[in-house]
Amino acid sequence: MKRTAPPESATPHISRFRRSALVWLAAVAMVAPLLAVSAQAAPASAATPLPDGLSSSTAAGSCWEVKQNYPASASGIYWLLTPALQAPTQFYCDQATNGGGWVLIARGREGWKGQYNGLRSAVALRTVVDGTGAFATAQLPGKTVDALLNGGNVSALPDGVRLRRATNQTGTTYQEVRFTMPKRTRWVWTFGAEHPVGTYSFDGVTGSGGQTNNFGSNTGLRRVDASAAQAQGYVGGFAYGATITGYTSATSYLWSNTNNTGNARPFTQMYLRPQLKISTMTFPAIPDAGAPATAQRDLPESDATRTVWGVAGQGNGLDGELNTEVAAFGQVGNTVYVGGNFKYVQRSLNATGADQIQQSFLAGFDATTGEFVSSFRPVLNGQVKALVGLPDGRLAVGGQFGIVNGVAHQSFVVLDPTTGATASGWQVGVENRVAGGLTQVRGFSLQGSWLYVSGAFTHWTRAGGATASAWNGARINVTTGAPDTNWNPSMNGTSVGVDASASGDRAYFSGYFRQSGQVPTLSATAIQSAAGAPVVQPVWAPTFSKSGKDAAGNVTGNIWQLGVAESGGRVWLGGSEHSLFSYDRSTFALETGNIMKNGGDFQAVNASGNTVFGGCHCGDWAYSNAFSWSNVGSNWTQADKMNLLGAWDSASGSYLPEFSPVLQARKGYGSWAIFTDSRGTLWTGGDFLYSVRAGEVNQWSGGFIRFAPRDAVAPSAPAQLTGTPTSATTATLSWPAATDDRGSVSYEVLRENKVVQATSALTLEVPVEAAAVRYFVRAVDPAGNRSATTAVYVVNPPSADALTFVDSGASWKWRFDSATWPTSWNATAFDDTTWAAGSAVLGFGSTGLGTDISTGAATPRPLSAQFRRSFSVDNPLTVTDGKISVIANDGVVVYVNGTEVGRANLPSGTLTQTSIATAAPRTTAAAAARVEFAVPSALLVAGKNVVSASTYVNYRATPDVSFDLRFTATRGTAAAAPAEPVVTASAVDSTSTQLSWSNDPASTATEYRLSRDGAPLAVVAAPGTSYTDTGLTASTSYAYSVIAVDGFGQQSTPGTVSVSTPAQPVDPNVDLITTGADWQWRFDSAPWPSDWNAPAFDDSAWASGAAVLGWGTAGQSTDISVGAPASRPLSAQFRRSFDVADPSALLTAQVSVIANDGVVVYLNGTEIGRANMPAGPLTQNSYANAAPRSTAAAANRAVFTVPVSLLVAGTNVVAASTHSNYRTTPDVSFDLTLTGTH
Repeated sequence: MKRTAPPESATPHISRFRRSALVWLAAVAMVAPLLAVSAQAAPASAATPLPDGLSSSTAAGSCWEVKQNYPASASGIYWLLTPALQAPTQFYCDQATNGGGWVLIARGREGWKGQYNGLRSAVALRTVVDGTGAFATAQLPGKTVDALLNGGNVSALPDGVRLRRATNQTGTTYQEVRFTMPKRTRWVWTFGAEHPVGTYSFDGVTGSGGQTNNFGSNTGLRRVDASAAQAQGYVGGFAYGATITGYTSATSYLWSNTNNTGNARPFTQMYLRPQLKISTMTFPAIPDAGAPATAQRDLPESDATRTVWGVAGQGNGLDGELNTEVAAFGQVGNTVYVGGNFKYVQRSLNATGADQIQQSFLAGFDATTGEFVSSFRPVLNGQVKALVGLPDGRLAVGGQFGIVNGVAHQSFVVLDPTTGATASGWQVGVENRVAGGLTQVRGFSLQGSWLYVSGAFTHWTRAGGATASAWNGARINVTTGAPDTNWNPSMNGTSVGVDASASGDRAYFSGYFRQSGQVPTLSATAIQSAAGAPVVQPVWAPTFSKSGKDAAGNVTGNIWQLGVAESGGRVWLGGSEHSLFSYDRSTFALETGNIMKNGGDFQAVNASGNTVFGGCHCGDWAYSNAFSWSNVGSNWTQADKMNLLGAWDSASGSYLPEFSPVLQARKGYGSWAIFTDSRGTLWTGGDFLYSVRAGEVNQWSGGFIRFAPRDAVAPSAPAQLTGTPTSATTATLSWPAATDDRGSVSYEVLRENKVVQATSALTLEVPVEAAAVRYFVRAVDPAGNRSATTAVYVVNPPSADALTFVDSGASWKWRFDSATWPTSWNATAFDDTTWAAGSAVLGFGSTGLGTDISTGAATPRPLSAQFRRSFSVDNPLTVTDGKISVIANDGVVVYVNGTEVGRANLPSGTLTQTSIATAAPRTTAAAAARVEFAVPSALLVAGKNVVSASTYVNYRATPDVSFDLRFTATRGTAAAAPAEPVVTASAVDSTSTQLSWSNDPASTATEYRLSRDGAPLAVVAAPGTSYTDTGLTASTSYAYSVIAVDGFGQQSTPGTVSVSTPAQPVDPNVDLITTGADWQWRFDSAPWPSDWNAPAFDDSAWASGAAVLGWGTAGQSTDISVGAPASRPLSAQFRRSFDVADPSALLTAQVSVIANDGVVVYLNGTEIGRANMPAGPLTQNSYANAAPRSTAAAANRAVFTVPVSLLVAGTNVVAASTHSNYRTTPDVSFDLTLTGTH
């Protein structure tokens, strides 16, 4: 079968069956119906099929591997993966030429670039391979090419570099070129540099030697000229020799800047053929805990930020490399100050009116927005060369001026950072007392409390202070403003660069001097910060790229140095004749060299973090580990593109080709100032005119350009990776969203230790394979920073005991009708033969539906739809861990055999056909977050079972509804009948008993059936383990049994117990006289009989009545005032007899009596107590000593303890007399109780 690679973003059709069967994987061959997943790691052991590159999950190690594995593979787009690529990526593979296996890394006609980051997009490259639409050059980033080689050396490619070049105007004939690069390690696009060529061939005709900028055997077709010659408008390409002419036509496959000009640039495709296989490359192992985050190195973006304002013009009327528009930067607060020789601040190249403001030499710009700060308006009469924000918040300015804001300030002034006015506080004057000497300040470096200054001067003075002699180098105390009078580097020429070491022990100067004091220090020196400014030992002796010696041994030539910085344990020095060298900080031994060719001197060197930036008037190649110019020799190690500004790693000294801005200077003077602001944005200034921003957009950039820091922070890691079975052969992995400090993220899913899928979703369906497979997920931001991965999630193979009662995509009976649903529609026995049938997913408004239920539906649409499916169960006793997974879109309720097992997005309570869902998820979200319900096995029966569901919409016009359900379980051992309960019982009292029984936590019992004396008594639902039996007979024996019953009706052996009720208890309390009893009474003014309270007294003539007795009392039973004398008696007497069979049987006795107003009580003639009465003998007319009202007296009865010794067997008599506090008292009340205990 002929294999054809899929088009861009298309699912390949050819060999899909084979791929799915072999790779993703053995899933279609599996018949076991359940996915078992866990978070426990298990090694994968399934045989891995040969990669074919037709999907990200089957990515190959190279185009060559695809061709080796499947020789019939056709040319097209394939997925490739190496450890260095990190994730499968699509590339175009030529599978037809010379055995195939070639990966396309670039194509185009004219306009090839040397930047490491390539040109245009990888998508454009792989989708438009040839034809006139491919004339616009597209080149992969060098980092991507290196990753295609998995970090291997270019020199190790067996087939070298392949060029396929058009040989005629119409593109109907092509030439095949091969050449090797024997010294090349990583990839570069700098073919215009002096890379040695080993062997080459033109359509099989071989040769050797030459350099990539020009090699071959004639001046015609057998020539490759990669130079960007003036005659061709400085436009690069893989040109033929001088005898092959090209044309300006947009459709000509041979291009020249003018018609019939030689060295035509043909349409060219560039290919490599790395011979890499997935099986032979080492992908980093990932532990179960996951892999750490990875982030790219801190660097500025290569694309410039959008120009908001720039500067233009020459403020002093002079032009030249020492009079560039911008020469210095500084910052105070959120304002970056730009200094130089400009005249105007303006918005665009040809700005006029309000968009062009005359603000010469010094201006401020917002560090965040780039907007011109119009409130800062200093007036100077000369250019600014140095700026720094002081610790006190003021701005120090140095340069070649003499008047500031109308007042004389020679070369140095401190300004107010808000207005530009001359600041209050200390100011310092600077002089050059050398006859004819020019005073100027060239540089600042702030360290601790010292401001180090470079330039041309001899003395510094603070007003009212001492004058410091400081020849061409000085330092000022930034707290006091006093120049240090005991620190004079005494350099014999102008110093330009200055950098004070962060360690505080020294300061470096570079410039045009030859000695410091009496110590020879050619163009650069390190001066100790100690008093006296001694030269650091050993003395730094710089190396120069093009110098000589005169007869006296003095170094001659252009040896001046302009930029200096310490970083990474090295001192970096840049200057004349194209050089930037680094030296060991301690020994000053030369460590690395960089030569720009062609190009010019280095003018600015600045260290920021772990990066050193260098600026020059150079535009071609940066040769690493080259030390001489113009002949760079043959021992250099890299040749990278550098365009006026470059970056180096401060620790290793290596050039960083990923920072590769495209810039253009007005006259080629390049970068003269470099600064990193507080936000990490890189500013560079000089005579810049244009830059390229994101999207390959060319823009005007007057005088200075800004570069934002690139994203070097990894996203947060997804919190947890989980999995859900979705069919017998697939599972869905899910993870929560990650976050990133700059916005969006995508995700990479790793199978074992390789990425198999990139997605922006939070789920991915994966196959269930024959062996356990480990998965991880990580977040990736657009810059390629990768989060830490999740911990491992293992998709295990299906278990032999797995059960699938209903699978995803199954066929269902369904109704979608406005007619009232049958009341028993979800019952097992319901007849659904008249319902429609269709395969899931069922619904409407969603892609990938199996059945559209809206076809022919009523208008308006019903609010709910019902679904039923039957399934068989052999033995419900063996079914465990039943789970239903269902789409809830919008809401859903699910029943098994008529019993609800769960609902989602629905209100509680009874549901009707017209109930409304409580949420409105769209189909995609609902399908990705299925809800799961547990199904108790007890709901299942042997034979036919029915699962039914009803979906509900949140609103009638909802755009989509979808339904699919999966019901899985595990086959276990048939559950045994519940164990025999161990029953205990005890009598609560004479009429009730308490039963208790054991309940093992692992018991399958759902209820307990209780019997008494063989008759059913009660049913207690599990997990209840007790029951109280009441209404029993005292002194009776009862026999109980308890049977445990499980959900399947299996019964345990009865647990039995017997218990007897006790006899009825005897009340220990005895009432001798009760409340409300009848009493004999008298209420008379006649004197009371002397023995009225004696047991033998005859009270038969007294009146009789029930308590409460008295008058004026609510609720009284007997009113004793009826018939009483007009002047009421002060007392009333009461008697009552009672019987006691055996006084010795009583342990205690107690009287409770109402004392209203006062009362005295006697038992068998003996006083046992009185209340509210005076002491001593009482008479009929004694007064009570208190006057409580009836209610209070009744609520607070007087209580007396009765000596049981006063009681006699037989008849006993209690007598009492109540007494008023005053004769007209409104109420009197009497009641008394006498109680005893056995």
